[in-house]
Amino acid sequence: MISPDVWDVISTLPNQIQSEHFIIHFGDRNPPRGRGLGVNGVRDRVLILTYLKALEGLYRAMTAPPWNWPLPLTDESKKTRVYVCDEDPATNYDENNIPCVLLPSRSDEPTSHGELLRAAAEAVHEATHVFTFTHRPHQETSSKPWIWFDEGLAVLMETMVSAGNPDYFRFLQNWIDMPECSLDDPDERYQAGIFLNYLHQRLGPEFIKQVWTQSDLGEGPIEALERFSALRNLTFLSANPTVQDLFGSGYCVDPFFMWDHRSVAMAPDIFFRFGERAISQSFFLASNTKSEVNEDMLDHLSCRYYRFNLASDVSSVKIDMLVEGPCEETKLKAEVAIVDLERQRERIVALKRAQNSPDGTAGLLSENITVSNGIHHLVLVVSNCGKKARGDGEMHDDGKSFHISAVAQ
Repeated sequence: MISPDVWDVISTLPNQIQSEHFIIHFGDRNPPRGRGLGVNGVRDRVLILTYLKALEGLYRAMTAPPWNWPLPLTDESKKTRVYVCDEDPATNYDENNIPCVLLPSRSDEPTSHGELLRAAAEAVHEATHVFTFTHRPHQETSSKPWIWFDEGLAVLMETMVSAGNPDYFRFLQNWIDMPECSLDDPDERYQAGIFLNYLHQRLGPEFIKQVWTQSDLGEGPIEALERFSALRNLTFLSANPTVQDLFGSGYCVDPFFMWDHRSVAMAPDIFFRFGERAISQSFFLASNTKSEVNEDMLDHLSCRYYRFNLASDVSSVKIDMLVEGPCEETKLKAEVAIVDLERQRERIVALKRAQNSPDGTAGLLSENITVSNGIHHLVLVVSNCGKKARGDGEMHDDGKSFHISAVAQ
C-alpha cells in the first residue's frame, strides 16, 4: 500500500491530465504562478505527454488481440490513476486495493532523448503490472512466487509496445554475464524478460496469458508452466536426455545462438551490443588430447556453457559428465551443440546415461560425437532442471556439482 509519506506528496499534486484510460496527477517544478514543487515537479509537459502516450499504447496492446486481457481494477473514475513525483517507478495500491502507478518526475539520463526513452519504457512496464495485479494482487502472499514472472512480462511488453526503444537493455548485462543465475532469482527478476520473450516466440501470447489468468490460486508460475505445457503435449522441465523440454533443451540452448537466423531466440541487436552469453570455460582439443573441468556446480533453473574448439585433425570427441547423485535422479541435463564453420548449429546431441555408470553417489552421462570437416567447435550446455528455490526449507537440486572430461581422437 502507498506509504503515508508518499501519500502526503501525491495527494497535493495540483495538476491533472486525463486520457481515455488514465488520469495523471503531477505538478510543475517551475510553475508560471504559485509554489514550485522542486524535485516533485516536472520540467515541462513533454514528460507527461510521453507517459500518457506509452500508457495508452500498453492499454491498447493488452486489451486487443492477441492478448485480449481482462480490464484492470479501477476506482469510480473507471481510469487508472498515475502519480508523478520524485519516486522510483512502481505499481502500488490504495486503501481500497485499487492499483495505481508511481512514475518519476525527473531522470538522471544525460540527454533529453534518453530521458524520454526511459520514461516511455517505465510507463509501459508499470502499466503492465496494473493488468497483472487483477490476477495476482501485490498484497496477497500467494502472489510472491509470481514476482519474477510478473517482471518478465512487463519487460516483454516494453519491447513490444515501445518497439525500437533499447531501454530494456539495462536489464540484460547480468543475463549475458551470469547464465548460471537461477531464472526465478529475486535479485535478477528483470532478466526473466528474455525468458518471456522466448515463450512468446515459441508458443505465442495466448500461452503466457493462459498461465497468468487460468492458473490456480495456490499454484506458482513454474507449476503453471508445467501444467499448461502438458496441455499442448509439451514438456516444460525434464532432465531426461530423450525429452526436448522447453527449458533445458530450448531456453538454455537457443539464446546462446542469438546470431543464428534459424534460432527462435535470434537477437542480433542484443548480440551486437553484448556479444554471446558468458562461457564458463573454453578448451582447445587436438587429436589424442584430453581436457577436464575438475568440478563445477549449477543452481536450479540455470545453465552453463563450455566450448571446445577443435583442431583440424579431430575426427571424434567423447564427452563424459560425472554428476552428483544417480543419473536417474539428477536434474542436470547436458546437450552438445555442434557448430559449423558459419557458426550455425548443425545438430544437437544429448549426453546419455552410460552403461557402465557407477552406482551410489555418482552417475555418468556420456556421448561419443563424430566430427566432420565442416565442424568448427562444440558447445556443451549443462542445465539444471530442478525447480525448488533456495531457502524453502526442503531438500532441492540446487548447487549440484559435476565433473566434465573431453577426449579427442
